[in-house]
Amino acid sequence: MTRRSSRRPSRRVLMTRAPKRGTLIIASVLYVIGLFGVLGFFTIPEPYPTTALAVAGGLLILGAVLRDL
Repeated sequence: MTRRSSRRPSRRVLMTRAPKRGTLIIASVLYVIGLFGVLGFFTIPEPYPTTALAVAGGLLILGAVLRDL
């Protein structure tokens, strides 16, 4: 007897996809601003560059996991 192979992934596997274009643009802008702020190219008060980097990373992670972001 042959086994039937199902092409549908099981529910335990996390399906990732590429983030949408708008999410990539916003995350890229936040990343550049945060990186240049941390490196000292822009004079930005201290918590904002780190926050921008964290938000950019979060957007990319959520954009890869969620469909509508």
